[in-house]
Formats: sequence, structure tokens, C-alpha cells
Amino acid sequence: MSLFDRILTLITPIRIILLLFAIFAWTRVVLRFRDKVVNFKELAFWTLVWFGMVIVIFLPYKTTYLAKALGMERGIDAMFLLGIVALFYAVYRLYIKLNETEREMTKLVRQIALKLGEEKPE
Repeated sequence: MSLFDRILTLITPIRIILLLFAIFAWTRVVLRFRDKVVNFKELAFWTLVWFGMVIVIFLPYKTTYLAKALGMERGIDAMFLLGIVALFYAVYRLYIKLNETEREMTKLVRQIALKLGEEKPE
């Protein structure tokens, strides 16, 4: 099998769609970094995530090594498991952040109400 034939077997519609999505998502992170919305650590993390996705897209058999290390048979099982764990962790972090924001808002509203109550003459 020639190199050209190998490349053609790698180019499937789903791989092209996933590659375009990874590139799109990474460019969003870079733009947020330029706007100083995300810091360098976050840029590095998301760069690794999207680069890792590209590797998995084009070298899916490499996930078998990860699966074997986790005691699983198939690479796709390991990827799904890690994805679910990552999503649960992300939901947990969002839950904590939401609670913090709620507490801060409650504190600010109380302070504003007390300040407005002091300013009104009776």
C-alpha cells in the first residue's frame, strides 16, 4: 500500500468533520487568549486537548495502549470512560462555581440593600 493510498484511507467524512471542529475550537481558544480572556495555562491545556483529539482521530489504534493500561480491552471504551469522567468533573466544577457566584451575589445584594436603607430619610 503506497503512502497516497494510506492517506486516502485516513480521509473519511467523519475525520474531516472532527478535524475541522478541533481546529475551530482551538482557534476560539487562541482568540480568547489574544483578548486576555484565558491565560497561558488554559491555552496550553486546551491546545493539548485539541491536539490530542487530532491524534485520536487519525491514530485511533493508539488508544489501545491507554485501554490496556487501564485494564480494558478496546481503546474506544477507554476514551468513553475518560470522557464521561471528565464531563462529571466539569459539571462538578461548574456547580461549585455557580454556588460561589450565588453567594457573592447574595452578599452584594444585602450590602446594597443596607446601604440604600441607610440613605433614605424617614
